[in-house]
This record gives sequence, structure tokens and C-alpha cells, in this order.
Amino acid sequence: MTRRSAILPALVLLSILATAPGVAGATAPDPVLLVHGYRGNPSTWADMEAYLTAHGHPTVYAIDLPGEDNVANARAIGSTLRKLGWKRVDLVGQSMGGLSARWFAKFLAKGTTIDSYVSLGTPQYGIWSACLLPSTYGGQMCPTSRFLADLNAGDDTPGARFWTTIYSTGDEYVPNSASRLDGGACFVQVTGVGHNDMDNDATVQAATVAAIDGQCPGTYQS
Repeated sequence: MTRRSAILPALVLLSILATAPGVAGATAPDPVLLVHGYRGNPSTWADMEAYLTAHGHPTVYAIDLPGEDNVANARAIGSTLRKLGWKRVDLVGQSMGGLSARWFAKFLAKGTTIDSYVSLGTPQYGIWSACLLPSTYGGQMCPTSRFLADLNAGDDTPGARFWTTIYSTGDEYVPNSASRLDGGACFVQVTGVGHNDMDNDATVQAATVAAIDGQCPGTYQS
């Protein structure tokens, strides 16, 4: 074997090793930003954060949103990503947090690549009980709000990112029909999980990991 022919197999081997899982130089999974819901806080994500870390997603950050105004929260998502230095991200939003995250994805994500968006029990098309709340304190979730009209105008799942909506038959606050995304998304229905338990449920956690890995653990609807 000549020296040249010996080098070629070695280069092929190095190429394989560089892209193999767990090998230095392999592409790391995107970091995951967790966005809590109405009157929530980052501690609600403890179980989900542990699950993601244990299942191949070691870089996870749970944001502490400034309040109950989705537009202000979306701006906070942008500033947090800049502070973290994240140019690529997977977004996971619980309840109203899914609206804040979707506003960021649709209107403010310039310079940030969002590979996957996952919502858990998010009222994408609103809930009537929210109409009793002030606009910037949950009232944006009212089905007739200007916020939802703007968010859902045109394509409600724009861009090349992978969209997933996870919802439960046991959700006591958000009807399953309100969690839909009409522009093309993976729909995942779970059974019997309460609204505030979505991020703590093992089935939901497994579906979330599959979704941010680019798989549809439910039914893709376009």
C-alpha cells in the first residue's frame, strides 16, 4: 500500500468520527428555551428541564418573563437569547408562554434560527374567560383580541421551523380546538393530563423531546 492510499482510509475514518454521536466535533443539539405560562415562573420547568437534560439536550434555560403582556415577553425572549449568545434555539412554551414564544418567532426572531417550536396547552386561538382580564394582563388570550388577530393573520406557522402543538383531553382551561395551528403543524393529543401538569407529565415530556428532534409524535396536519 502506498503512503497516499494509506492516508485516504484514515481521512474517511476521521470524517466518520467527527460526525458520530458523542464524539468531539459532532454537531451539538440546539439549546432549548423554556417559556412559562400565565403568572408562572421558571421553577415550573424543573421536571421538564431534568428530562431534556437526561435525553440528549444538555443546554436548557428557563426564562423568567417580565409579566403577562405577550409582546413584552416576546421582547424579553429576544434579549435573553442575545445575552445567552444563542443564534439557534428550540422554543418550548407552556400555556400563554406559547403565545409569547410564537410572537417572538413570527415578528422578532430576525438573526435567530428557530429550528423547532413546541407548545403545551397553549390557547393559540384564545379562551373566552380571558376576555374578562386587562389586555396586558392575560386579556390578549381573548379570542377577539387584536393580539391574536395579528398573531394568527396569514400563516400562523411561518418559516421553515418545525411546529408542534401538544394538548390534553384533561385540560380544564384550554379547549383542544383552541390549541390548533392551521398553517401546518404536528398535533399531539394526550389523555387526562391537567393544564398545569402538562410540563410535568412523562408522555408530554417524551413528545417534546421527539418534537425538538424534528419528529412528529402525533399527526401532522396542514
